[in-house]
Amino acid sequence: MKAPLRIPGAGRLEEGYARKVRYPDPDGDGMEELVLCRLGGRLYATDSLCPHEGGRISEGPLQEGKFLFCPLHLYKFDPVSGAAQDVVCPPVRTFRVDEIGVDAEVWLDVEPA
Repeated sequence: MKAPLRIPGAGRLEEGYARKVRYPDPDGDGMEELVLCRLGGRLYATDSLCPHEGGRISEGPLQEGKFLFCPLHLYKFDPVSGAAQDVVCPPVRTFRVDEIGVDAEVWLDVEPA
C-alpha cells in the first residue's frame, strides 16, 4: 500500500462546501486534481473529473446542500458513494479520507472505508 496524500488544513473545510486540491501525479506525469467536501461533519474525497464527458466537478457550496456538481451538463454526484443523481452516469471515483487534526490524509490507492 502506498502512503496517503497529506493535505494540510483540509480539516478546516466548512460544512456543505467543496474545494479542489491539486497534487503531483503519482506516475510523475504532471498534476492531478481531487475534490474534498464536508458533509454531515465528515470529509469526503472524489476525483475532480466527471465520468460523463470529462467535465470537472466544481468548488463551492454543495448543490442542495449535499451534492457535488459538474457544471458542464448540470450533473450532481453523491460525495459519499460517488453515485450520479437523477441521470444515468457512472459514479465519480471516491477515495478514503482520514482526518488527522486539521489535516487530512487521502488514500488514492484504497477503496473508501
